[in-house]
Amino acid sequence: MLQELSIRNFAIIDDLHIHFSNGLTILTGETGAGKSIIIDAVNLLLGSRASSRLIRTGAETAELEALFEVDPKSNIAEIMESNGYNSAEGLLIRRIISRNERHRIYINGRIATIQVLTLITENLASISGQYEHQRLLKDHQQLFILDQFGGLLSLRKKVFNDFNEIVPLIQELKALKTKEGRQSEHVELLQFQKKEILDASITAGEDSTLEQERIRLKHGEALYRAVYGSIEALYGEPGAIVERLGEIKKELEKACQIDPSLCSETERISDTTLRVEDSVDALRSYLKNIEVDDQRLETVEARLDKLQKLKRKYGGSLDAVFQHFESIEHGLLGIENITETIDEIEAELSKKHLTLTATAQKLSEK
Repeated sequence: MLQELSIRNFAIIDDLHIHFSNGLTILTGETGAGKSIIIDAVNLLLGSRASSRLIRTGAETAELEALFEVDPKSNIAEIMESNGYNSAEGLLIRRIISRNERHRIYINGRIATIQVLTLITENLASISGQYEHQRLLKDHQQLFILDQFGGLLSLRKKVFNDFNEIVPLIQELKALKTKEGRQSEHVELLQFQKKEILDASITAGEDSTLEQERIRLKHGEALYRAVYGSIEALYGEPGAIVERLGEIKKELEKACQIDPSLCSETERISDTTLRVEDSVDALRSYLKNIEVDDQRLETVEARLDKLQKLKRKYGGSLDAVFQHFESIEHGLLGIENITETIDEIEAELSKKHLTLTATAQKLSEK
């Protein structure tokens, strides 16, 4: 039973509070007094769609609140308890409608969703207009009343659930058969892409390695001059650094005989000389590997161009090309199994169809 109703800033209503007593309550008044607005407010509290157009001019929000007495043995009490509400406190519904369309719902002081509100209020109240009796002329409404009268709603719900288990399977089967119809064309594309990647014989990091080689080949002469000049300055030409370090070492060795504290520095000079000689050996080895080969440069650039085309086509990097190759193999495997999957779904559909048919037949007989 509706016990209290509070309306603020709703349509033409500024602030209204109604306390309902036991028994019949009749609201009367001339046209435009606001009777229908009160019914609209109750409809919103029962879960109707809210709109900022319903807010009173000059206000930012409209607030609706209703308190219902709930029978502790009723279905509504069970629904409230299952959703964490204490039905002994009654049912207090509050809706706040905002200009920004961010409306809020509260049930017994806790914020709630429209889904929970609709679930609780589905059978809480019935609002009938002057043409409400015409619903009785609709076939589906007659069928619902008949099933309700016969106590068949649970069996009716089972038919509904069985049917809705079949629908996604039918959709999946249709999609698979469509895919199967295009299978040969799709397989041909995947196999072409697989062959293209395999024929390229790509290795991880190959593009970076080749790019570095391309730079060395393009600047081979400059590298040769720099390395050769460094070797000469360190070791080859008269007065080279190694030669000068040797002379310094000899002078310090003589000085060590006078002051032994210089011996440690002499050792460091000796070590430096050895390190320079090692560097010279390394530079000589590097010099032997410097290529000035236009033909090799063309080969490297052609290979880089091929890799670049593959990268553009399959994801932008060699890692992406490898990942695409894996997806191709997975896709080909999936296509190979598509017939088996179709058979499995058809078998499951047949089984579920028998269940649905039996349940529907049982409902029809009852």
